[in-house]
Amino acid sequence: MKDTRTDIVNIADELIRTKGYNAFSYTDISTRLNIKNASIHYHFPTKSDLGVEVIKSTIEQFKVVTDSWNKMDSRTQFKKFVTMHDKTNKKHWLCLMGALSSSVDTLSDDMKKELKKMANTILDYLTDLLAKGKEEGVFSFDTDAKTKAYLVQSSLLASLLLDNVMGDKTYKIIQNGVLEI
Repeated sequence: MKDTRTDIVNIADELIRTKGYNAFSYTDISTRLNIKNASIHYHFPTKSDLGVEVIKSTIEQFKVVTDSWNKMDSRTQFKKFVTMHDKTNKKHWLCLMGALSSSVDTLSDDMKKELKKMANTILDYLTDLLAKGKEEGVFSFDTDAKTKAYLVQSSLLASLLLDNVMGDKTYKIIQNGVLEI
């Protein structure tokens, strides 16, 4: 059975990552789904409501994926984390945080709150993973795990942005550098 609500969220997610949050409208979604804008408003009265749901969905997907890695060793989990945007990069998309962060001042307070929650979810996971790996002697870095998590995440986020601009495999170059901890 087709789930229109999920389709709306998935298309909105794609449009945010490809065009930007402020550059798409409900008409872009309704045209692709061959439905009326009113159908989208039924599920998401405001664009902000839709944006919040896209972020929440991404957080949930992140948790499902990272939970599935729990039994893996720290090095394997880190490699999976660093390479998790490979498909995104191949499509020439941005990660959701990168796509929304450039327009954060235009987002509703609810969206800002969820975006911050997403950033913290990712950084908390990565910080814990790096601390565990460092404690086990798997990783070697001079700073504390939280600072390293910020450096890793910002490098990966920037790699997708730069790759879209440069087109010279910047994503892979930065990714390989990040993996050398």
